[in-house]
Amino acid sequence: MNNYKQLLKLTAERRQELFHSIVIWKNFHLFRENHRDLLKHEINSILFLGINSPGLLELLLKADFCSIQKNVNYPVYTTYKIKKKSGGLRTIESPDETLMAIQKKLNFYLQSYYYHIRPKHVHGFVFNPYNYRTTSEANIVENAKVHVGKKYVLNIDLKDFFSNISAARVKKLFSSKHFIFNEHMTNVLTLLLTYKGKLPTGAPTSPVISNFVCLDLDHSLLEFSKSNGLTYTRFADDLTFSSDEEITDVLLLMIKEVIRLNGFIVNNKKVRIKSSARQQKVTGIVVNEKVNVDRKYIKRIRAMLYHLKLEGLTAATIKHFGLVASNQMLEIKFMNRLSGYINFVGMVRGKKDLIFKKYDMDFRNIQREIEIRKILKLN
Repeated sequence: MNNYKQLLKLTAERRQELFHSIVIWKNFHLFRENHRDLLKHEINSILFLGINSPGLLELLLKADFCSIQKNVNYPVYTTYKIKKKSGGLRTIESPDETLMAIQKKLNFYLQSYYYHIRPKHVHGFVFNPYNYRTTSEANIVENAKVHVGKKYVLNIDLKDFFSNISAARVKKLFSSKHFIFNEHMTNVLTLLLTYKGKLPTGAPTSPVISNFVCLDLDHSLLEFSKSNGLTYTRFADDLTFSSDEEITDVLLLMIKEVIRLNGFIVNNKKVRIKSSARQQKVTGIVVNEKVNVDRKYIKRIRAMLYHLKLEGLTAATIKHFGLVASNQMLEIKFMNRLSGYINFVGMVRGKKDLIFKKYDMDFRNIQREIEIRKILKLN
């Protein structure tokens, strides 16, 4: 057992002693000398686990105590709706600037901790603690890889994922063995991270909190899968099971029951079982023979590049969004979307893939031409 795992097993009292020693008594260098094998993000998670009062939380976050107290008692959120890809509307509850800043700092510590206790079959909402600007090894490609070449693939979507996680469940989480926070800190953190009795969809902390809450679900489904010859992964609210043996209706009902017993609801409209005779997808990635992108996806990129090169940015934007007029914001959105599509191909197929390299070069050349035209127009 390494030093970090030993520290995670400390009692709440010993964690608090460490926090006092490092943050309040400023003995960081002494602590570092005694724990040379610890990485920075490991120390950060140990510090977070050592808070036992709002005052210590204030020190850790370098936030004003009055601001923390105000956001505990009177959180401010903006609520709006956006269109879902599958149709319908999704309600977004976004915290105001001060609460957002607090939640972003908390997210940093929570992600540092979750990274080390996450089940290896969970791939969504996981950041790279070594460098937050890069992608973690937990991503949609890694999530799909383990299901490549299986005869049967089952996709299950959890309904109302964030809003189904109540404040009571978040409070229970913070008092559990994973955190061992006292009643006061449990209440403060729960109130900072929930809104109207549930996880808000627009808070930066909701994804990592959902992962923590899903620890029992993930353990139950992994054990069930091992016992029934299934391979299991989860990417946020997308659950995937695969096997070389038929996934029967009885097996599906048993999986649904495990999910129900763990406090989640299956979206029956998004339950799909595909055999290898048909196209099998995992989080949008084709997995029949290797991880690959859908042909329709490639055609969409080709069409966007064609219209952009032949007709120009404004006309391509109008055609893509199905509008009668364009503006600068829409054109920026179009270019960002096209860039994202191309990069996705590179992530799935690899940066050496010929299709990716061609589209990436075409996009960069067109982008350069657009910039030159702007400069000439200004002059």
